[in-house]
Amino acid sequence: MIFELTMTNLISLAGLFFGALWALLKVIGGQAERRANEQFAALQASLTNLSVDMRREADAARQLETSFLKFQAELPRDYVRRDDFVHVLGTINTRLDNFALRVERVIDNRLGNVQ
Repeated sequence: MIFELTMTNLISLAGLFFGALWALLKVIGGQAERRANEQFAALQASLTNLSVDMRREADAARQLETSFLKFQAELPRDYVRRDDFVHVLGTINTRLDNFALRVERVIDNRLGNVQ
């Protein structure tokens, strides 16, 4: 059982070793590439979801801005209406009070004259 190492055997063993090493590196590289592709796909899906969410947020912000601008446009009109209502109500109350005073004076004058 003597094992002879001739030059052809040595070259064949070295070729076999380097071939196995190259195949192992190729398999490891393929796995790393698959893993990187999976991560990039997950990242792409995340970015797509983020893009959709950002569009929704932008639409919501636009709607909020629109409703706020409508509120700003309606507020002065409603405030003026309210102010006018208070003014008119005050005028009506003043006129009713004046009318009540006149009626009291007339009644006092008539009762004062009768007695």
